[in-house]
Amino acid sequence: MSLWISLAWHSAWSRRFALALVTVSVSVSVLILLGVQQLREDARRSFSNALSGVDLIVGPRGSATELMLYSVFQIGRPSRNMGFTGFEEIKRMPQVRWAVPIQLGDSYKGHPVLGTTASLFTEFKSQGKGLQWTQGRAFGNPADNPEAMSEVVLGAEVARRFGHRVGDKLVLTHGAGGGPEDTEHDDHPLTIVGILAATGAPIDRTVLVTLEGFEAMHQGWGMGISPQSLKSAAAALPVIADPKDLQPVSLSAVWVGLHNRAEVFSVRRKIESFNRDPLMAVLPGVALDELWQVVKVVENSLVLIGMLVAVSAMLSVAAVLLVAMSGRRKELAILRAMGAAPRALLGFVLLESVLVCLLGIVCGYAVSQLLMWGAQDVLRTGFGVMVQPGLPSGESLASLAALFSVAVLASLMPAWRAYRLSLMDGLHPPAL
Repeated sequence: MSLWISLAWHSAWSRRFALALVTVSVSVSVLILLGVQQLREDARRSFSNALSGVDLIVGPRGSATELMLYSVFQIGRPSRNMGFTGFEEIKRMPQVRWAVPIQLGDSYKGHPVLGTTASLFTEFKSQGKGLQWTQGRAFGNPADNPEAMSEVVLGAEVARRFGHRVGDKLVLTHGAGGGPEDTEHDDHPLTIVGILAATGAPIDRTVLVTLEGFEAMHQGWGMGISPQSLKSAAAALPVIADPKDLQPVSLSAVWVGLHNRAEVFSVRRKIESFNRDPLMAVLPGVALDELWQVVKVVENSLVLIGMLVAVSAMLSVAAVLLVAMSGRRKELAILRAMGAAPRALLGFVLLESVLVCLLGIVCGYAVSQLLMWGAQDVLRTGFGVMVQPGLPSGESLASLAALFSVAVLASLMPAWRAYRLSLMDGLHPPAL
């Protein structure tokens, strides 16, 4: 046995450069396959945890998917709003630990503006992590400091894209933007007081203002027309400076956190049974899982592409080894002369091919985990994907097992070629 191992080692070493390229080819294919599968699983998990720590999202009764899109991802607009009285009733519920109002409608150079309270910065979590600051602080409470109505906080992507820093001034746009210049709130400039650290969540693309500041910008607006366009009407409007007089009439949504998550279903029933305002309470995790099904086709397509790449790499291994058989004919003839049977040569070549593929699979898995470990911060902050390097999942193990089976089948071709050559050379030995 040791003689055969020694012969196999010397044979492989004589073709070390070709076999190294074959191993690298297999490793790259495994890297692509495992990378696609792990990123798919981690992306699904990250998508479901894009808004962690929030037990319920409350909004006007309608589509749960629509509520999730505009309240969490700021995509689209609500068809109608919920009353502010509903938010006050939710806050008074004994099971509710905190409630954060959400007001949407304006934008800043294509980025959504979110009117809320300072409690969002302490209660919001993404991937289980709270918000952190790269510059400045949260905006203040207008009830204690009326100047807080002119303060604004930027998400990391907004600040990076436009090069803003703490102390800069900016003007928001009424609506989604793209309209005439008179739709800008140039009569209410805001001062940047804080810039959030990147989280990979939709809040990175958001501009946050106080709820009272959001209402103050819209005093005198009607049907989307600014007071400057209706000077006579605006002149008749009273100037409101007291934040207590800027309580909104309606909200886009409310994020709710409970003292005990076990009470989420009873709280949900109570909220949806409010008589004054028909509301809907959605469990974020369940709704996000349903929303993920929209991209299920893309997810499966990526896995299919990874499998095809891996299978093609295994076939290329078989092709390279098969072509090399002609160059090894003299080697096989010498082994026959030493007394090796054709079946022994078949097993010899088959074992060599399988070991090369197995080494490529192990190297590909190790490299994929190292890359995931090294890039996990970039993936989380830049793409919102929280990767978890470690042992392969059951699905990944099944894929690796299938890939190894393909490697064995692909190795049969050069092994069978070696068997045939050994038979031919046994009857008609080539000139050495």
